[in-house]
Amino acid sequence: MAKFKQINHSFMFSKVTEYFGNLVSNWDEEVKDNDMFEIVANCFDHDKAVELIEAAFTHEQLEEMRNSRQRRMRLDFSDSLECIFQCIWNATRHRKACKVVLGEIVKLMLDEAANKDVQKEPVARRCRELKKLLKLSDLETELVCLAYVVRETCFEWPRRVDSREKPLFFAMALDRSYSEVAAAMSPTGRLRKFGVLDDDWDFNSRMLGNFLDGSDDEAVWRRFYRAVKTEESLPWDFYGDLAAKDGALLTRLMKSVKGGKLNILLYGAPGTGKTSFARSLARQAGRAAFEVLQGDEDGKNMKAEARMMGIRICNEQEDASDSLVIVDEADELLRGSSGGFGLFGFDMGGKSTEKGVTNTLLDEMKLPAVWISNAPAEAMDESVRRRFDYSIRFDALSAAQRIAIWTNLVEKEGLSSLIPSEKIPVYASAYETSAGGISSVLGNVKRLNPDAAEVDALVASLMKPHCSLMGIRPSDRFLPAKDYSLEGLNIKGKVKPADVIAAAKNYLDAAFAEAGEDRPRFNVLLWGAPGTGKSEFCKYLSKTLDRRVLVKKGSDILSKWVGGTEANIAAAFREAKANDAILFFDEIDGLVQDRSGASQHWEVSQVNELLQQMESFDGILIAATNFCSNLDAAIMRRFTYKLEFAALDDAGKRHFFEHMFKATLTEGEFAELKDIPGLTPGDFRTVRQELYYLGKAVTNADRLAGLREECKMKKGARPCRTIGFGA
Repeated sequence: MAKFKQINHSFMFSKVTEYFGNLVSNWDEEVKDNDMFEIVANCFDHDKAVELIEAAFTHEQLEEMRNSRQRRMRLDFSDSLECIFQCIWNATRHRKACKVVLGEIVKLMLDEAANKDVQKEPVARRCRELKKLLKLSDLETELVCLAYVVRETCFEWPRRVDSREKPLFFAMALDRSYSEVAAAMSPTGRLRKFGVLDDDWDFNSRMLGNFLDGSDDEAVWRRFYRAVKTEESLPWDFYGDLAAKDGALLTRLMKSVKGGKLNILLYGAPGTGKTSFARSLARQAGRAAFEVLQGDEDGKNMKAEARMMGIRICNEQEDASDSLVIVDEADELLRGSSGGFGLFGFDMGGKSTEKGVTNTLLDEMKLPAVWISNAPAEAMDESVRRRFDYSIRFDALSAAQRIAIWTNLVEKEGLSSLIPSEKIPVYASAYETSAGGISSVLGNVKRLNPDAAEVDALVASLMKPHCSLMGIRPSDRFLPAKDYSLEGLNIKGKVKPADVIAAAKNYLDAAFAEAGEDRPRFNVLLWGAPGTGKSEFCKYLSKTLDRRVLVKKGSDILSKWVGGTEANIAAAFREAKANDAILFFDEIDGLVQDRSGASQHWEVSQVNELLQQMESFDGILIAATNFCSNLDAAIMRRFTYKLEFAALDDAGKRHFFEHMFKATLTEGEFAELKDIPGLTPGDFRTVRQELYYLGKAVTNADRLAGLREECKMKKGARPCRTIGFGA
C-alpha cells in the first residue's frame, strides 16, 4: 500500500496524531527532515496553523525569523507547513513556543476524530484480533500499531533513524519508558518471535498488511497453517511393519500427551511417504491435524521466519490435548547454520536457520509436532537432534513397498480392470519411483481411459519422462551382455567364478542354512585391471541367481556432510536387504582407503562403518577394485572369496577373438594375437563396436590392428578406460 496523505480512516488518523503529539513532546533536538511535520501539512488547515503561530509569537520574534540570514531558517508563511514548522523548531530559543502551537494543533485534530466510533474500523478490529491471537500485551499491541502507522502513513521521524535507534524513537512516540519498549522489541519478545516486526523493527507487511487494513477478511491464522482432512489419509494397515512397530509406540505417545513437548522427526529419502504417514498417525491417535503452510497467499514460498510464525501461532491457538501440528519440508528450519560442515571443514551451503532459534522453537512447543525433512540427520546440528523425542528414518522404497503402493492406488483410482494384480509386481520392479510418481501416472492413466491392450505402453510412455526428470535409472541397467560366458576368463587362484556361483546358490539355499553349518558372511572381492570382466561377472551372477543388483559407486556414497558417508554406507546395506538384492560396490578403493595412511578422522570412520556393515549383512556383497593394494587390511580379511581378474592368457585371447568376432584364426593370425600384450575381454568388445559401423567388409587383419591400437592406448600417457567389460 502506498503511503497516503489524507488519512481517511478515523482510527488511523487518531493514532497518527497521537503518536505525532507524543514525539513533539519528547523530542528536543534539531529536526533534519521536514517530513516530520507532513502530518500537519496534510491534515490541518494552513491558514489556521499560521493564525495559531501568529498568536503564539510576538511581532518582533516573527520579524526576527523572517529576516534570518540563513535561508533555511528564514520564516515565510507562503511556504508549506512542513517548512514553516521546521524553521521555527530549529530556532532553538523559539522551540518551546513551537511545541505549544503543535500541541494545540494535535488537540484540535484529536477532537475531530473523537466524534467518530473509530474502534469499529478495520485496523482497530484487526489489532484487537491480533492481540488476542498472539496474546500480546497492551504495549505490544501499541507497538504493532505504531510500526504499521510508520509504514503506511505520512508519519515520519525528525531525522534518519538507524535501526538500532528505533526502540528509542518508538518509546518517544508512545510516551513510554525506553527500557520497557526495548524489552518488548527484543529478539526474544513476542513481536520479533512471531515475525510481526522484522529484524529492523519494521512492520512485516508481506505477512500482515492485507490483514490489518481489512482488505482480506480471512482469519490471520489461515495465512500460516490449515486443518488437514485426516479422514482422507491412507489406512493404518497400509504401512505394515512401520505401523506395527514405530507407529504403535508413537500412537501410545500421542494418546498419553495432554499438553507439553512431544517432537517427532520423520526424515530420509524424498517420496517415501513421510507426509502421508504423519496424517495417518494423527487419525490413528485420534488427533486433529494442522499443517504449516509452505507458501503465502501470492503463491510465493514462505521464508523460514514466516513458517516459524505459523508454527508459533498454531502452537498458541490450538488445543494441545487433542491436536498436533505437521511441519512438512522442514529442512531449512532444522538445518542449523553452525552445523553441516563438509569433508574438509567448510560450510557446504544450503539455506539454514540459526540453531538457537530452532532449539527455542522446539523447546517451547505445547502441541505434539511432527517435523518432516528430506535432509540427512547429519545436516542437523546435534543440539537440534537431541530435542526430538522420537525419530523415524525413511529409506528409499523397497520393491515390496512399491507393490503395496501400486496395489493401493490402482484400487483407489478404480483401475483394477485395466491393471490386474499380476501386472503390479512387474511395474513396481521396472519403475523405482516414489508414491507421488506412481500416483501421478495412475491419475493420468485414469484420465486417458485407455483400452486394456494399450495400458502397458501408456504406463511406459508416462513413466519414462517422469523417471528421466527425477534421475531414476531403468531397473534393467545391470544385465550381462547377451554373449557373455565365463569361458576364457583368466582368474588367478584356486577359486574360480563357477565355484563362487555354486557357493552363492548354497548360501541362498534355506535348507543349507538350517543344517547347522558354519555360515559365514558372503562377501566377494573382484580385483584386477580395467576391462578384465569384473562387472560383467557380477551381472552374470545376478542373472544366474535371479537377484537384482544394487550398484553403488563412490559418487552415490560420498557425502558433503560430516558423518554423511557413514550414513550412506549403512543405508546402502539396508536398501539391499529391503530389496533382497545383491549389493555391488563398484570401485570400492575410492570409498575406503587403507587406514594406516589416513590423515582425517572421517577416513577411519568410513572404513569402520563398512567393516561393521559387512559383518552384520545377511546377503551377498560384491566389491570390485582396480587397485587391491589400496584397500585396508581389515577390509580384505572380511571378504570370503577374492578373485583376481588378470589379463587374458593365450587360450583366453583365442576364445574371445572367435567368440566376439565370430571368426576363425589361422595359425599365423593366432601368433600375431598372442604377441599383443595385456588384452582383456573389454578390448575385444570395444574393437567389435568400433568396426561395426565402418560399413565395409572386416577382416581378421582389421581386428588384430584394432586390438593392437587399443593396447597401445593403455600404454600412453593418458589412461583410457574401456567400456563393455569394464571394471
